[in-house]
Amino acid sequence: MHTMGRNSSRPWTELSGETNWKDMLYPLYEDRRMYLIHYGDRVQAIGNEFNGRKESEGYDLPRYPMDKLFHKVGLETASNPFRYEVTRYFYVPMHKTILQQPDRSWVGYVAVSTDKGTAMLGRRDILVAWRGTMDLLEAKSDLRDDLVTATDIFEDDTDTKIHTGWYDLYRKNDIINLYTKLSARDQVLREVRKQVDLYASKDETISITVAGHSMGTALATINALDIMTNGYNVPSDHPEKACLVTVFAFASPRVADKNFQENFLSYEKLRALRVTNAIDFVPFFPPTRYYHVGEQLMVESRTSPYLRPLYSSLTGALELGHQLETHLHLVAGTQGIDSKEFDLGGRHGIALVNKGWDALNDDCQIPAQWWVAKNKNMVQNGNDGSWRLAALYIPPPPEDDQNE
Repeated sequence: MHTMGRNSSRPWTELSGETNWKDMLYPLYEDRRMYLIHYGDRVQAIGNEFNGRKESEGYDLPRYPMDKLFHKVGLETASNPFRYEVTRYFYVPMHKTILQQPDRSWVGYVAVSTDKGTAMLGRRDILVAWRGTMDLLEAKSDLRDDLVTATDIFEDDTDTKIHTGWYDLYRKNDIINLYTKLSARDQVLREVRKQVDLYASKDETISITVAGHSMGTALATINALDIMTNGYNVPSDHPEKACLVTVFAFASPRVADKNFQENFLSYEKLRALRVTNAIDFVPFFPPTRYYHVGEQLMVESRTSPYLRPLYSSLTGALELGHQLETHLHLVAGTQGIDSKEFDLGGRHGIALVNKGWDALNDDCQIPAQWWVAKNKNMVQNGNDGSWRLAALYIPPPPEDDQNE
C-alpha cells in the first residue's frame, strides 16, 4: 500500500500545504500524489451516487444514506485505512423561482475522519466536498461571467468581487423547500462550526480540507475563504487553536477578481492546490478580469498511453480531459509535465477512467460507462412479469433546516 498521512516521510501539515508544497510538485512527491488521489476520490463519490434519473422521485438527490456512501462507492476496502463518516449532506436550490418545486439538488457533503482514519492521517480531518456541474441550470450559472460584490462574506468590503453564478449558488436559499431552507453556505458553515468545536473540546489536532471538481472547485474556493475570513476554523472556546484550511481543486475555473486573490493569499493558514490538465479549457475561463488562487500542478492527457488520442474524438477528447477521473488517472501516472514517461505504479486502476465515460483505448478492454445501476433501477414484478422503476432512496431533509 502506498504511504500517506501517519506513515509519510513528510508531516501532514506539509502535505496539506503549510509550506506551499515546496519541492513536492515537480517532480511530484509520492505521498503528495496519493494525497490528491485520496481527496479526488472523495469528491468523485458525489458524482458516482448522484441520482441523475429525471423520471425518478429521487432525482437530484443522493442514492444512499450518509452512512453507506463511502461503502457503496468502494472507498471502504481493506487496503484503504483512511476512513471518514459523512455528518451532513448539503443542497442548493436550482430554479429561478421558488414556484418551481422540488427546488433542491445534492451538491456535496461534510465528513469527518473516523478514529481509525484520524490515527492514519495524523489529525482529525473535517472534509467539505463539492461536486461539479450536473445539469443545464448549473451550466447556465457557470456561463455567467459578471462580477458581484460578496458582502455576505466580506461585510463592508465592496471591492472584492466574485463570479455571479457561483456566488448565487453558494448563498441562495429557498424558504419553501426543506432541503434548501438554508443556503449551501449556511448548511456547510454550521456543520464546520459544530465539528471544529466538538473536536477542539477534546483537545484534538484538526484540519479543514475543502475539495471540489469544476464548478465545485469554484464553490470550494469561495467556501474556504469564507471559513477563514469569518473564523470558522477557530474553535469558539479556543481562539489560539486556529486550524489549517486547504483547498484541493481539480479542473478549476477562475473564480473571482484580483482583490479576492489577494485576500486569499493574505492568510497564513489558508492554502490551495489546483490540478490542471493542459488540454482542459475550463481553467482559462472566464478569460478576463478573473484570477486563480494558490499553487498549480499541471498534468497532460497526451502523456498517458491509456487514454484515447485527441485526434480520435476531437472535442470529445477535450471533454474527457476535463473529467475528474481523468485528472486522477493523470495524477497517478505523471512523471512531470515535460516528461514523456507515464507510470501508474498500481496507484489508481485504469478501469476507473471509464466509469462514466469512453475515455480508454480499445486495447485496455474496459467497457465504456460501466458504472450503472442494475437494469437502470428497473425491477420486475414476480407475479405478472411487468417492469417498473424501483423506489429509490430519498434522504430526509436536514433536521436543523426544519426548525428555522
